[in-house]
Amino acid sequence: MSVALPSGIIKTEIADNYPVLQINTEQCSAVLALHGAHLMQWQPRHTAHPVLYTSPTTIFKEGKAIRGGIPLCWPWFNAHPTAPDKYPSHGVARNRFWQFTSCTKTATEVEIVLTLPKSPEIEENVPFPYQLEAIFHLGETCTVSLRTTNLSSENQAVGGALHTYLATSDTGKIELEGLQNTPFIDTTATPETNATQCEHIFRISDETDRIYFSTSNPLTLHDPQWQRQIRITKENSLSTVVWNPWKEKAAALADLPDEGYEKFLCIEASNARHDTRILAPSATHQLSTTLSIAAV
Repeated sequence: MSVALPSGIIKTEIADNYPVLQINTEQCSAVLALHGAHLMQWQPRHTAHPVLYTSPTTIFKEGKAIRGGIPLCWPWFNAHPTAPDKYPSHGVARNRFWQFTSCTKTATEVEIVLTLPKSPEIEENVPFPYQLEAIFHLGETCTVSLRTTNLSSENQAVGGALHTYLATSDTGKIELEGLQNTPFIDTTATPETNATQCEHIFRISDETDRIYFSTSNPLTLHDPQWQRQIRITKENSLSTVVWNPWKEKAAALADLPDEGYEKFLCIEASNARHDTRILAPSATHQLSTTLSIAAV
């Protein structure tokens, strides 16, 4: 890393050869891993509890995605749409080290830009030339953006998600608002089922894996025990994923404590399934999510 860092930002390692940026400003504290361009922590100074959940048993190793924070799924969401046995689930962006590009500090926020470098392994799993940047605006609010430019001479399909793990006091007691009258696919069912959420408030009581479509609505996560609301907005996304593995699947995940499912809910700005975008040559698509916190 040759770019000079402003005051309040340092580069360190949380495991051997596993660098992160630690951010401590008047507005917030945060930890950004170069592996996966992965925001592991972000907490405004005015809040008493963490906003992002990162598993205490996550594995810090190249090629292994961090469990928690905001993993970047790219250039597809979940299984590859045509060759799931050939390509990794959620793509390669979350499993490789990124390059530090720039860092700018203002009176209200820090902007950090990371770029996914080219390598034979990445190019083997991304079937077109591209430029991919992750942009972080960290202050009293948090905005994460994933910007793709198609450098090929043909149209290319690009999907993905900002797989945000939001910390909760108790997932079984929170309420999610903003998805009333929204159609969704329930991927926990076999076969998958299509439905429409009728409820104004959605409560989590078992394994949840829903892809909501035709929605750009802001969402609000109410957490009465922590006396706060998390407002989630997004740009250039018409699909929202809501996920929690619940008890059985959490126990099967080696990098998540058995009771870890009680401490987070994933709410993901995404370009999933038929929200996948087609980029013309030289075109750019930027998927973004913004988090803000209010006391209640």
